[in-house]
Amino acid sequence: MAPADFAVVNARIYTANPAEPWAEALASSRGRIDIVGRRRDVESRIGPRTDVVDADGRLILPGLIDSHVHLMWGFELGTWIDLTDRPSLVTVQRRIAGYAREHPEEELFIGHGFDYAALSPEGLPGKEDLDAAVQDRPVVISAWDGHTGLGNGRFVERALEAFRAAGKELGQPVRDPRTGELTGVFHEVFDLTPYLPEVQRRRSLDGLRRTVGMASRLGITTAFDVQVNLADLHAYATLWKAGELTVRVRVAIYHPVETTPAERASFGEIARPYRDDSLCVGAVKVYIDGVQETRTAALLEPYAGDPSWRGPTQYPEEAYHALVADLDRAGFQVCTHACGDRGVRIALDAYAAAARANGTSGRRHRIEHCENLDPADIPRFARLGVVPCMMPRHASPELTARWREVIGPERTRIAFPWRGLLDTGATLAFASDWPVASMDPLVGIEEAVAREAPEGGPSPHRLTVAEAIDGYTRRGAYACHADDTRGTLEPGKYADLVVLSEDLFEIPPERVTRAKVLRTVVGGRTVHPKA
Repeated sequence: MAPADFAVVNARIYTANPAEPWAEALASSRGRIDIVGRRRDVESRIGPRTDVVDADGRLILPGLIDSHVHLMWGFELGTWIDLTDRPSLVTVQRRIAGYAREHPEEELFIGHGFDYAALSPEGLPGKEDLDAAVQDRPVVISAWDGHTGLGNGRFVERALEAFRAAGKELGQPVRDPRTGELTGVFHEVFDLTPYLPEVQRRRSLDGLRRTVGMASRLGITTAFDVQVNLADLHAYATLWKAGELTVRVRVAIYHPVETTPAERASFGEIARPYRDDSLCVGAVKVYIDGVQETRTAALLEPYAGDPSWRGPTQYPEEAYHALVADLDRAGFQVCTHACGDRGVRIALDAYAAAARANGTSGRRHRIEHCENLDPADIPRFARLGVVPCMMPRHASPELTARWREVIGPERTRIAFPWRGLLDTGATLAFASDWPVASMDPLVGIEEAVAREAPEGGPSPHRLTVAEAIDGYTRRGAYACHADDTRGTLEPGKYADLVVLSEDLFEIPPERVTRAKVLRTVVGGRTVHPKA
């Protein structure tokens, strides 16, 4: 037998394979694992040209999988004004004004990451509040969740021009109920910005290279970019064909509400060339609701303090059911954004109806976020084979002040029910939703294992270290339709792995994020640190 191309020895390897979870060495050839087990068995496969990594007893994990991330945003939006430190409105105004003075060449300013409660305890401000910072050029800032945008007067003017050119309103703008004028608030601002030439001109492949490189440095070897516009797919294709994709990418084509049946019919033909393990287009992203902070998530019971409002749905239920059935019939995995419990129930019902109507199974349709779930719906995920894809960091008290306010204490207590989903057999996948939250999987793992209850003390929804890691490896691979080639370290699968500075199984839960990624390997090739 020929010597291995790559080997790891002197390691503590968590394989994520329930049958054989631990090993001390592995070897691979042509990018795939040949053997994982004892050191002496692996050493017999080492030759003079084998790339050998002596792990010095450190923890090795399967390559980490981010099952819901927006790497393309780095390509689409370029450089942002950073608002992720939860600044007040006054600080935001000062920051934007200062940035504008320092960048006289920029034709549009984009800020990202504001916190609802920190920006304005009384509710969202309006365009006049950003005019106080900059009036001569368009400004738009987006919330940490990436949905809600706030623009100044010039941005509103540009939005109206885009509406006229497109023949429709974009981005779900909010109008003053008295005057009918745009307030500057857009509930889904990402549906508007691609129509602005100023945004298009900011695009650069270097932005996508930057975000892909960031993922590699964080130990991510597979990323599911869940919302890619058809016009942007070429960027991934360019990097793929040039051999510059250091992360395996699965893509979900974005399906805005206004997508026509003819446009949807083209998805299959567009996706066909991209069925490689390095770049696979096999899913479609749709929305059934919005987010709780703006009361646009669809709830079964009314919002706290507003007994008449349960939130809207993006589609009438019948239209959404028909859409899911059509995509299921075409062979696509459907990824539905549903934050509210009513949105989740509608999605589960639609997936069940599509399977009955089409006689299909195994699509692994997903529901993204699942922040509020009715307890009666938790067991349905396993029964229907639906994957809940959730973001541990989104449950953090730091990010949920406005969320808790509009949901109320009882729904907050039972929200983000990771434990219940796992205990009923669901294949719970974890993700970052970057740039909504940190891309670092260790941040998500720490949140999952050290989560605090709203009233203090350990949350009943906490997971074990192994369960949290599995959400970013074995179960993440299943959510990406990639469990036959990755997610665990066992013979026949890709040699995708990460070397950590700390043993997550030995350190306190609140210290997980102190660990560092020392090495990221994809197919037996080290992609971080670069040689």
